Amino acid sequence: MKYQEIKAAAEAKTNQLIIDCKVFFAFSDKQFDENKTPLHEGEKYVRMFGGGFIPKFQVEKFNQGMEDISAWRKAEIKKYKQQDEQIKYELYNHECFYTGDPQPVVDLLPDVPKERILAVYRQERPRANANL
Repeated sequence: MKYQEIKAAAEAKTNQLIIDCKVFFAFSDKQFDENKTPLHEGEKYVRMFGGGFIPKFQVEKFNQGMEDISAWRKAEIKKYKQQDEQIKYELYNHECFYTGDPQPVVDLLPDVPKERILAVYRQERPRANANL
């Protein structure tokens, strides 16, 4: 399995978790009222990141699901030896070759040794700079 396939599968799992936990996004009272689902008496919504809302009783399930997905993704990356591909993807995604600073990827991937990220950065930089 390639890194892009692992990434896509993790995104699909996350999307399904969002649906299962009845998470929705709203940026106004009108959007909130249009998107909320009926709750039982006494149940409340709690605010999440990025304008998201979730029924309070689903928070634990959501948090555990996100941890499980993260663990699955890390295991798959290791199993299929895709760590360098992950690093390359994130270096390009965070425009590290353009800025000359790989630190955003170091911060993003705390489980990956900084030395490994820097080695991939140095290896890929000539190819990336040729395309700038």
